[in-house]
Amino acid sequence: MPQVISIDNFIDQHRGDGHIEQCGKFAIVRTILAAESKSSLFIDPSNINNKMKFGKNPNSSLKPLEETWLNSFWMLLTENCTAKDLEERFSKVVFIIFNYDRCIEHYLYHSLRNVYHMGEQAAAELVKSIEIYHPYGTVGSLHWQSEGNSIGYGEEPSHEQLLKLAKQIKTFTEGAESGDMLSIRSLMVSSPRIVFLGFAFHERNMELLLSKSSAKPAAKYIYGTAYGMSDDSTDSICTDLVATYKQVSPVLRNKHTCYGLLHDLERRLSFA
Repeated sequence: MPQVISIDNFIDQHRGDGHIEQCGKFAIVRTILAAESKSSLFIDPSNINNKMKFGKNPNSSLKPLEETWLNSFWMLLTENCTAKDLEERFSKVVFIIFNYDRCIEHYLYHSLRNVYHMGEQAAAELVKSIEIYHPYGTVGSLHWQSEGNSIGYGEEPSHEQLLKLAKQIKTFTEGAESGDMLSIRSLMVSSPRIVFLGFAFHERNMELLLSKSSAKPAAKYIYGTAYGMSDDSTDSICTDLVATYKQVSPVLRNKHTCYGLLHDLERRLSFA
């Protein structure tokens, strides 16, 4: 729909209309799962021997995973890290994900299995140990995350599944009332380094992230993409961040994709 920013905004503009809200959530689930099935991360379940293809795939026109931000982030996260040190390394990162998909969890799980030769259970437990928040919910748990009410990455949902999965999608109002919000806002105050990737800096989402409490944010480094935004909008976002975090000079790049930002700032963003 060209006259609204997103389906989330459309649902919010019709808040209180249960029919639009329900249909909107159905549409979100079906669209996200369909997009997962067409991504480079998708593993065709028709052959149990299929694995995630991390390098170039001559049989696909999709961008190879090695050229995506996920691969750049993985290499930053695991640089000089042995298997026994992974849990400690993973404890240094927190994800706040406003999308409904499961890209990050799915990628990390299969990367652990591929690089560190972990078994299914060990990889699952390690990814589960990472602090990951989805303020607006997801299209469901992956099979290795939960035995009940789960759906595979990019799997076509049955009508019964669609009904159940739609209940896990949250509107703007429901997200604001989420029990995770206190934890998220506390993290935004205490974290020494914040990186915004693919974040649109919509006012509603900024309100969810930034606490109005009297707690003073620690001096920190803030980096992020503002890809496609005007210089004026980027400057305005930086001004808002400075007003909140005081002693900080945000580095926002409006000409960089997520991959480009992680590549250019790899030394500043190192975990090693």
